[in-house]
Amino acid sequence: MLPYFPFGQQFNDKMGTYPFGENDPLIDVDDNYPAELLLKRALLSERPDYYYQTLPGCETAQWEALELILTTLAQTKPDQFTLHKEQTTWHWNNHLLNEKTDFIPGDSSTLPTDPLNWAGLQVQEDLLLLAGEDASLVAGHLCFANDWCLDEKLGLPFWQIHAPIIPIVEPMMRAAQKSLERLPVGRPVWRLNWSVKVTDQLDMTSRHLPALKQALAEQLPYLTPNTIGNQLFIRVERQTLTRLPRSGAILFGIHTYQNRLANEVNSRPGGAAHMANVFSTTPPAMLDYKSMTDFLPALLTYLHNQ
Repeated sequence: MLPYFPFGQQFNDKMGTYPFGENDPLIDVDDNYPAELLLKRALLSERPDYYYQTLPGCETAQWEALELILTTLAQTKPDQFTLHKEQTTWHWNNHLLNEKTDFIPGDSSTLPTDPLNWAGLQVQEDLLLLAGEDASLVAGHLCFANDWCLDEKLGLPFWQIHAPIIPIVEPMMRAAQKSLERLPVGRPVWRLNWSVKVTDQLDMTSRHLPALKQALAEQLPYLTPNTIGNQLFIRVERQTLTRLPRSGAILFGIHTYQNRLANEVNSRPGGAAHMANVFSTTPPAMLDYKSMTDFLPALLTYLHNQ
């Protein structure tokens, strides 16, 4: 069952951010950690300049993000991660991966890659840095993006990251931009984003779009109310936004969760009805944006029959 379920009584066209509660994690570690970290490393080994990019001038923010992530993990999951800070050298122990790293904070030559990228190889989240008055994307470790990539978005303000923007999305993203600009230090927020896919492939960056569109086209004739539950996957992103105190940049974390539709329906009482409510009230333009239009009738029939 998905740990987060962003489906209520109807489609919500608002950004929908929530302040962190006492038990809300900045970084989540679940049973998929080993497999997802292995996949991240394979992707970055294959195409390092595609999955990690940075603009000059954000080194301070990168180190600040790394410190926040490592400190948080060591404090919240001490059986899995430990961090010992000496005067000049920090000692990091990732017990889940059986890896130890010693480095000097502020000295990038003591790490195998840039601080933000290295931090991204310790967590399941994708990590982005937004900076400046318009919260522009200045650095990113992005392995599991949904229909976009750093090549297209580096340097753009937050509201344009999901461009080309359909009419219903643009006001939402502009409102989100304003919220980001006002985000205070010490008051992080989180939100959820959802999609429905015909594959559980985590890496859906732009380079895979032709193949993903072809897979959808090939499966469409077989997406019937009797089969669709086992053929579709619910994909949920938990997005966190944290203002870094020294640099003023924003750390934008994205953790992607997936579950087969039938598994989610069978394990969550009332889940089918809630998904049907949301999908049936989602505007047509948004359904097109999410590539759901062609299989929506079969999906709704399936959900109503549960």
